[in-house]
Amino acid sequence: MATEQAPEATSQAPEGTAKPPKLPPIPKGATVRRRPIPTRTPSTRAARRIYITAKTPFRSVTARVRKQLDKNLREASASNKAFTNKLAANKNASLDDRIRAIQQQSSKGSRSGIGLEDSGEVVVLGTGRAIQKVTEVALFFQKQADCIVQLRTGSVGAVDDVIQEGEEEWGGEGEERVRMMSSLEASIKLR
Repeated sequence: MATEQAPEATSQAPEGTAKPPKLPPIPKGATVRRRPIPTRTPSTRAARRIYITAKTPFRSVTARVRKQLDKNLREASASNKAFTNKLAANKNASLDDRIRAIQQQSSKGSRSGIGLEDSGEVVVLGTGRAIQKVTEVALFFQKQADCIVQLRTGSVGAVDDVIQEGEEEWGGEGEERVRMMSSLEASIKLR
């Protein structure tokens, strides 16, 4: 009876992708101090970022998001009312002039009459263990009829300090290490 050996399955990564190098081992007697994860500032005034951790209560996150969405809606409708007031202030304008002004305002990107496109978005961010909480919040708002949810994944570099025994705690002699952490952003907008 001849036994056949199965060919070895070799799993190789594609040539174009290279794994990042592993961090060197921590020396004996050294401790690792984790710094806070750096936060980015929002790119626009309308984008509101809410950073959450694994211990952040679910209900408080949903309440903060809903409060910010309502605030954004009020600001967008106030700017639309300002246009309506400008239009009504010119009482001597002909009907054609008023229609042209409304068409120009609607051609600037407003699809609906109340200006929800300019109402902004709320971004909920989480890294590491908080990704589960961000997913739960996104699912909660996706089930709501008036919200649009988009998810984006990414990585964040977190800096750790390796401190040797006998050195000062935050002295300049410690070694810095950068480790990558997964992050998830949930962008929530009104329809």
